[in-house]
Order: sequence, then structure tokens, then C-alpha cells
Amino acid sequence: MEDYYNKLKNDFLIQDQSLLRFGSIGDGGYFLRPETITNSNVLFSGGISSNLEFEYDLFRFNERLQIIMVDPTVSGNKLVLKGLARLFFKKPDKIRYLFNALIFNFLIRQKRCEHLKLWLNTDNSILKLSKHKLKADDKILLKFDIEGGEYDFFDEITSNLSQFSALVFEFHDVHKMHNEVYNFLQKCSTQFNLVYLGINPSGGFDGSNRPKCIEVTLEPKK
Repeated sequence: MEDYYNKLKNDFLIQDQSLLRFGSIGDGGYFLRPETITNSNVLFSGGISSNLEFEYDLFRFNERLQIIMVDPTVSGNKLVLKGLARLFFKKPDKIRYLFNALIFNFLIRQKRCEHLKLWLNTDNSILKLSKHKLKADDKILLKFDIEGGEYDFFDEITSNLSQFSALVFEFHDVHKMHNEVYNFLQKCSTQFNLVYLGINPSGGFDGSNRPKCIEVTLEPKK
């Protein structure tokens, strides 16, 4: 069986010592160059679920950054109830859930943050959903963690690479979609380098012990 993870690593990964991790220590944190965040105008965050630590870190790091959070499954009340339920039933991460509920309710009250209750699929467009926050030459920092829906946006992204300051993905079902991921990275390589590649163990492994879920960061070529 093809070792697609190491093929991606060997063919595309370029080490970058300037990366820092923003967001959670575990699932929900991503590596970026600090100057990329500073130079970005809009964070388009597809998929937030119950973890907004990445968005909150970027909100504080760049005081001019406009943030669009897209997730139909999230609301302030729902996050609070999840946290209280975990507290009552003594489940793990109860404090973290409550902390993220507070973050969400704080962010949606800020003028430069917006929450869209939309499913990200072929009916939507990153650029159309962002255009009201974009000025000429503005750059979008794209983060996608949408449980497999990311593949629907490959054509839009590769057709508009100059619109993005960086691309951060959690790729799901990679054991089935590794050819699509490889081709996508190859197209992006005209303007971007793969600077981070990691396994997300929460996504599981297939019968050949290959990861089903990987995290990647693409930063512009210098």
C-alpha cells in the first residue's frame, strides 16, 4: 500500500523555523508565520465547532484582522450548555468547553467578527462570503476544518491563489482522498510552500496504519 503521508512529506514539505503554533495545544491549533497573521486582512475560518482558541489568538495578535467564522452547528447558548453538561456529569475538558463558550460569545459581539450559520459546500464561495470585508489587494488567511467538505473548494482556491495570505487545512478521509490532496498541493506549489505537515490522531488510522486525518499549513513562497 502506498505510504501517501511520507510521499506528501518528501515531495512537498519545506522546513520553516519561523512557525509558531496558534490556538490549542492539541486538536484545533495550527502553525503559521507570525508575520503572515500581521499581514492578513481577513481570517476566513470554516468550521469552529466548540474550539475557538485559534480564532481568539489571531484576534488578539492582529488588531486589524477581520474574522468570518462559518459553522451552522454553533451558538453561544449551545456551547454554554455543553460546558455545563460536562461540568455536571464530570466529563473531561469541562473547563475548556466553558472557556470556549466565553470566547465565542465575546467574539461575536466584536465589530470585526462575524458568525455565519452556513454549511460550506458547493452552493457557497469563499470569495463571495468574504467580499463585504475585502478591499483592493486585501489578503484572506484561510482555515478549513469542515469534516471533508474542504475538497469542494479546491478549484476555487487554486483559481484564486493570489487572494490568500496562507492556507491552513485539516484534511479528512485522506486514506480515500490522498490523490486529490497531492494534486491540490502540486497546484498550490506555484505560489505556496507546504511548511507544516502533521498527523491528527483523533481522525484515526486505516487498516495499514495510515492516518485518515492530517493538518497542513501552506505559506507563500519568499
